[in-house]
Amino acid sequence: MKKSLLALAVLGAFAGAASAQSSVTVYGKVDMGLGKTIASEDKQVRDAAGSRLGFRGVEDLGGGLAAVFGFEHRFNPDTGTDASTGGSTFWNGYSNVGLRGGFGAVTLGRHYTAAFTDIQNQIDPFGGDTVAALRGVGILPGSGSGANASIAKVRVADSIRYDVAAAGFKVAATIAEATQPGCTTACPDRPFSIAGSYAGGPLFVGFGYENPQGANDKIWTLGGRYTFAPVTLRAGLSSGTNNTNNKLRSWLLGASIKVGAAGDILAGYAVAKNRTTNTDISKRLGLGYRHNLSKRTFLYADFARESVNAAALVSGSTNNFEKNGYDFGIQHNF
Repeated sequence: MKKSLLALAVLGAFAGAASAQSSVTVYGKVDMGLGKTIASEDKQVRDAAGSRLGFRGVEDLGGGLAAVFGFEHRFNPDTGTDASTGGSTFWNGYSNVGLRGGFGAVTLGRHYTAAFTDIQNQIDPFGGDTVAALRGVGILPGSGSGANASIAKVRVADSIRYDVAAAGFKVAATIAEATQPGCTTACPDRPFSIAGSYAGGPLFVGFGYENPQGANDKIWTLGGRYTFAPVTLRAGLSSGTNNTNNKLRSWLLGASIKVGAAGDILAGYAVAKNRTTNTDISKRLGLGYRHNLSKRTFLYADFARESVNAAALVSGSTNNFEKNGYDFGIQHNF
């Protein structure tokens, strides 16, 4: 009996050691509210922030080396359906596995591009969420197709990513196979992206460069933010050439202001322009308020007004517009 108890105790100790060396984190967010998108009269119950469910894991392999993995699913919380385009990509956020050590981290699979995560997604005070999001106008220029077609890619499949950070400095790079999902014509280039940034105290600055996939497209982005409590100021500039060889440029100015113990006011303005044709693509004003019910749950109210050159969005259209949109909702993060 004593031997059995001793054996169980030893097995328990080994199991405890193994579990201590490995961890899996379940995370995500659920967003639901009432809103009206810009240029639509339809009032909807809608997800304004990209609800998601994700898993991240790390296993200590010893000697400073660790195995890492992650995958993230996007879904529509109002219906429970897959949120990827056409429902074709279940792990639409990302899905990758790799190794991490003193050399940095190398992962393989489906990734966000380095320029997106480390620069383009760091500037918008709305974080790319809700109708007031400014990132798509002021940091990722272009819209629709033809002369004003968008440049940058947010994600790449069949890719390798490298990340390394030290003393506040960070460098990241992604490279992928030339044939990407949705590529229906000749795609001569391997999508490549690199970003470098520094974060220390109240300051963040970064620069990214990307060659998305086509023969002509390329884009660089410069961005930064600075906090002097209770205000954080943000600014970003993107410039590049799309695959129709049109030169596009965009910029964004924004701010977030803490109000009391639970509130945040968000504001910003973004402009995208076609420098080849000397025409505006879009101008958007975003205003919003967040009321934090806890560290993970908040209520939000956002408003946006956008002036759009409709020819930039719909081929052959000549009807420009200037319209409003709004969102009222709740978001829970876990």
